[in-house]
Amino acid sequence: MRFLITGLGGFAGRHLGALLLEGGDEVHGTVHHAADRSALTELAARFPALRDENVHIADVGDAPAVAEVVAAVRPDGIFHLASMTFVPDAHVDPTAAFRTNALGTVNVLAAVRRHQPRCRVLVVGSADAYGLVGAEDLPVREECPFRPLNPYGASKAAADLIAYQWARGYDLDVVRMRPFNHTGPGQRASFVCADFASQLVEIERRRRPPRMTVGNLDAVRDFSDVRDVVAAYAAAWRKAKPGEAYNVCSGVGRSVREMLAGLIELIGLDVGIDVDPNRLRHTDVPVIVGSAEKLRRETGWWPRIEWRQTLADLLADRRRASA
Repeated sequence: MRFLITGLGGFAGRHLGALLLEGGDEVHGTVHHAADRSALTELAARFPALRDENVHIADVGDAPAVAEVVAAVRPDGIFHLASMTFVPDAHVDPTAAFRTNALGTVNVLAAVRRHQPRCRVLVVGSADAYGLVGAEDLPVREECPFRPLNPYGASKAAADLIAYQWARGYDLDVVRMRPFNHTGPGQRASFVCADFASQLVEIERRRRPPRMTVGNLDAVRDFSDVRDVVAAYAAAWRKAKPGEAYNVCSGVGRSVREMLAGLIELIGLDVGIDVDPNRLRHTDVPVIVGSAEKLRRETGWWPRIEWRQTLADLLADRRRASA
């Protein structure tokens, strides 16, 4: 199969690319800028089949550029991952969040409709679209209404609705994915799990005092390993129903405090904790845990990587990055 991954140079994009290449598929991908190719150096070294000409420079907010890539590649499947993913960035520039996340989805689907209408497209949204969930909504299922609390969640809700409209209104083969929090090797240190792992590695190497800077440790989230998440995307591409939405999650709620305790136990350090008010978000939902029952029932997908292994691999990755 020939696949196109928008956002191939991103966190999940690189892991998905590796999974597909390991399976013998032909992989093409987009990156935002020429400089973003550097994020693919390790992936290209592992898989010589990922040639330079398979990596296309295209901003998904640029409709002609997206159309040119789709017309040139003629993929059997598209995994639309390219997006603004960091919630604080969306707060700073909500217009950019909507341009990339919502309009970018329109541009991808419009290019498919024009140039490759039988191509199956997975549009990767976010559980942040659910937003304000109460105890009565837990575990969150796909029928839960969207009540986003930040520009990122709103832009992802818009992208999800756009994907639904293009599937039903234009008869495109579109599947909507709603991943919950995920982490693992290769994640940027601006995200909470990787941030904590990076701080601990810096303490381990005596590059900073033995104190952690944290935000809200009481928030409960549904964390998964990114490698399980991209396996869910691949399973959904093969078996999910057109037009449908699917949560991708572990179904297990863990507090941020519990996650941090797991990292500290693995690294074996005695550290202090300082709460930084600038890291607190007034729109944080106290608890969000999802149900992936629909995805498991229809595709057979199941998370396979133990949480402790995810944390250990994350620490190992941050050690390599800071060497």
